Amino acid sequence: MKLFFKIIVFFLLSAQIPFAFSASLESHQNLKAAAHAFLTTQLEGKKVDFNIQIQNIDQRLKLRKCPVDVGIKLMQAHVKPGKNTLNVECNSDTPWRIFMRAQVKLFTHLVVSKRPLNRGHLIQENDIQLIRTELTGRQSAYLPRTDQAVGYIVNRRVKAGDIISVNNLSKPLLIKKGDSVTILAKNEDFQISMKGIALMAGSYGDKIKVKNIKTKKVVQGIIIDAQTIEVAL
Repeated sequence: MKLFFKIIVFFLLSAQIPFAFSASLESHQNLKAAAHAFLTTQLEGKKVDFNIQIQNIDQRLKLRKCPVDVGIKLMQAHVKPGKNTLNVECNSDTPWRIFMRAQVKLFTHLVVSKRPLNRGHLIQENDIQLIRTELTGRQSAYLPRTDQAVGYIVNRRVKAGDIISVNNLSKPLLIKKGDSVTILAKNEDFQISMKGIALMAGSYGDKIKVKNIKTKKVVQGIIIDAQTIEVAL
């Protein structure tokens, strides 16, 4: 009977050893959760949707349970679409450090062409739409609002479904060199207009040189429409 009792005690104690050893180690799942929370905090507040996948930690890696909060930081300046590396470390009397990989997908709504647009086409509101798009691997400056494309000219042919890039667009030329224009000189209390000749070509908002026909004086002004250049008094 005593022998049987000793055997039972032995098995009970043996079963507790792995449990005690396991309790003294960091949970890989908890570390993954902490990494996910860290990246989520970094991305919150940005005008993008995101998806985060944390790479599994090698099961053979045994890490002592950290008595303080585990420190997590990026190995680059900011979270980027695609692969990100995290430095995860325990700053205690028995420190350790590992590197974890995370795959991040960023999504936002970008301006996309509804139909084929030929080079030189002046974009109208019904030419484009916003579509949720993954940003991973995209390098160009894309447009998140349709008003950023309306009124611009397409530099090259665009297919239906193509994302509209800033590099695809240019401002329409409103005034050509030699055009007759109205020079509008104004301040808060006073304005006067006079006839002039454009000495440069330009688009809306461009600053160009213009000559006053009467005085022959050359001034600089901002194009506000196809016939008018505004000069500050």
